[in-house]
Amino acid sequence: MEIRLRRFFIASNQTGGLKIGAKNEQKAPLRIKNLAELKRCIRPGTELVATSHSKYPALVGLVRVVTEVQTNAYYSVVKDQPTHQYSTCNYGKGFRSDFEKASNYLFEGTTIKVLDRRSGDGSVLYEMELYPGECLVLGQKNDMEENADIREDNGEIKQEGMNMTL
Repeated sequence: MEIRLRRFFIASNQTGGLKIGAKNEQKAPLRIKNLAELKRCIRPGTELVATSHSKYPALVGLVRVVTEVQTNAYYSVVKDQPTHQYSTCNYGKGFRSDFEKASNYLFEGTTIKVLDRRSGDGSVLYEMELYPGECLVLGQKNDMEENADIREDNGEIKQEGMNMTL
């Protein structure tokens, strides 16, 4: 399943005027290899789509956006639907999904399968795909901004008031 986005672009025409049009872009799902990488990729703004779910079939196909991440769980709301029942639950944080033990995950290309730990028979509870988010939540820094203060020069890492030699 791919998500199609519509982005607007502005181009100047030959007469000097501006022309506004739409450009379709497709997002490719992220390839996740393990639980540590999954936890790094799930951050506010990340989009995810459940491709199957044994307990909540209404979630299948909905594009959800992560709103809050904790060490043991994350919350997500339905994209562009603030009044949806899954967007308003948990006092507006959205639908809660707990991180399971690493042994309860199967990473197969772009699909992440979560096993049902309660059944004991190894059945799949749900499958999902992650997509990079459109934008960051206000106040959140991207990876480039977070690492802007750290510079590498001749095997040394320099950070405000600290020198370390590798």
